[in-house]
Amino acid sequence: MGESQAFVFLSYSHADDEFVMRLRTDLEAQDIRVWVDKADLQPGTEEWDEAIRTGIRACQAVVLIASSHARTSPYIKRELRMAEMYQRPVYPVWAAGAQWLDVVPIISLSGMQYIDARETRYQTAFPEIVRGLRTSLSATSDSLPKLPELDFEPRNPYKGLRAFNRADTGDFFGRDQLIEQLVQAFKESHSSDQLRGEHARLLAVVGPSGSGKSSVVLAGLLPRLQSGAVPGSQGWVYLEPITPGSHPLETLTLALAEHLPERSLKSLREDLEDDSACGLHLLATILATSPKQQVVLVVDQFEELFTQTTSEDERQRLIDLLVTAMTKPAGPVVVILTLRADFYDRPMSYPDLYHLIEAHHQTALPMQMHELRATIEQPAGLSDVQLTFEGDLVGDLLFEMQGQAGALPLLQFTLDQLFQRRSGHTLTLQAYREMGGVKGALAKHAEAIYTSLPSQEHRHLARALFLRLIDPGVNEQDTTLRRAALTESQLPDPQKTAFLEEVAHTFITARLLTTTTVAGIPTIEVSHEALIWEWTRLSDWLREAREDLRLQKALQASAAERERQAAAVGEQQEQEEAHRKRYSRRTVLAIGITGGVGLGLAIVSAWWGGIPSRQPDPPSQVFHSPIAIVVTRLL
Repeated sequence: MGESQAFVFLSYSHADDEFVMRLRTDLEAQDIRVWVDKADLQPGTEEWDEAIRTGIRACQAVVLIASSHARTSPYIKRELRMAEMYQRPVYPVWAAGAQWLDVVPIISLSGMQYIDARETRYQTAFPEIVRGLRTSLSATSDSLPKLPELDFEPRNPYKGLRAFNRADTGDFFGRDQLIEQLVQAFKESHSSDQLRGEHARLLAVVGPSGSGKSSVVLAGLLPRLQSGAVPGSQGWVYLEPITPGSHPLETLTLALAEHLPERSLKSLREDLEDDSACGLHLLATILATSPKQQVVLVVDQFEELFTQTTSEDERQRLIDLLVTAMTKPAGPVVVILTLRADFYDRPMSYPDLYHLIEAHHQTALPMQMHELRATIEQPAGLSDVQLTFEGDLVGDLLFEMQGQAGALPLLQFTLDQLFQRRSGHTLTLQAYREMGGVKGALAKHAEAIYTSLPSQEHRHLARALFLRLIDPGVNEQDTTLRRAALTESQLPDPQKTAFLEEVAHTFITARLLTTTTVAGIPTIEVSHEALIWEWTRLSDWLREAREDLRLQKALQASAAERERQAAAVGEQQEQEEAHRKRYSRRTVLAIGITGGVGLGLAIVSAWWGGIPSRQPDPPSQVFHSPIAIVVTRLL
């Protein structure tokens, strides 16, 4: 790199403009180009954010102008964070202030070497600044690795929208700290239960959708336990992880059956349905061959128990089985579950379960930048992968990931797509731009697959298929995925069935739908909730479905109200009828008391027996008189 190519970014507070302009002028006189933000840019806006990113991305180093104003500036912290994203070296220059620790931003710069350029020191400090920049920039250029020619086909270490599982442990990076926290929580719970005589063998991992809960348990925690992270855990019994789905007892039965081949499915199911709720505990006791051996059950996506399990009896049964099994004194069952944070309130309706989750849960917080970088770069460096990232592609990925707590599936999907479009062993910036970056890759891919369907009938069936696999809820927060059996693709019309199967196959091949086997039944499901939020067409379908659902509920409510009103009218009529009967009886009794009954009977007798009376009324008038009506009704 020639000296005229040196390009640095100045990170500073506008309160230090005088110092900054002096330094800028002097650097440019030394053929060191300088980037400073434009005066018309409003800090904190998207335009400012993009301009800052462009400047840092183009520079070779960032010069921090340290002062008391800089220390408290959120915009300088933002710039330094971008420098970390793009791995640009930061050179602090002390411009003002009595104590260094009083002027440096509270980040990882407090221990860095700085140049004191305050007041009269500037004259002697400036040559040092220039030498330091040129030396380090030249070293940076010379240290670029010379990549060997690779003559093997790289393996794809990225998983797209699906979660990592136990087979993917070697590709799983970036969650070391959280995994260690989970292991420590396991150790503390295990030892404290034994010491205090408490028995709550549960670990619940709670986090937002897309935070990697399933991956950290299946590809992180479980392999650590199986390798002996907790004393004796390498010899524990590990049941196949389950998801509740529509019929959680069937799924649990099959998981147990793999370890109890001598037992029939019917007998296992009967044990689980026993009124004592001890079935899981008793069956696990058979599996545990020694008093210290544990039986580990992972219930992934525990929220499905509240969104997909339709039978309240079956839901309550599973909860009772779990609570009983993991609280039995000296029992062997250890339960690990993952739960979406927005469904954390659902177990509140089951107090015994909720109190256990509340006392034994760990949160999956958003990943730090160094963790995200590890997720991107470390799989690429594996011996059977050996991928490189062109230019500042990693920094671009990190920039788009900022502030997106649930975007890990989007990152994995983007990396998977970059791999599919790679040039040899290089993931390219061109492919990244063509895909639309992290935020656009999934939506663009899904729309391209949809529009590639061969006919309008296929596209119509695609809409029906996705709406079958997603419960839109009454609002966006209530939207959840649901799993369906592949047999549900059978329609009355054979041609439409064939079309629907083609649609499903197309989206499965595109990794937007996933097939698996649950409780021995082949199923299909949307690969991840991220598709709901990123694909505009699908969001529109769901919004329309919610409107239809609200209309349907309104019509149901209207019909129910009409039925209620009709029932009320009928009840009122019955009450009036009963009232009239009671009134009639009271009237007859009253007439009897006052002699009226005798008069009424005399009138009737005169009619039937021909006994003369004073000017008797004609028959029609007799039977229409009030008393005659009363008597006639009584007869």
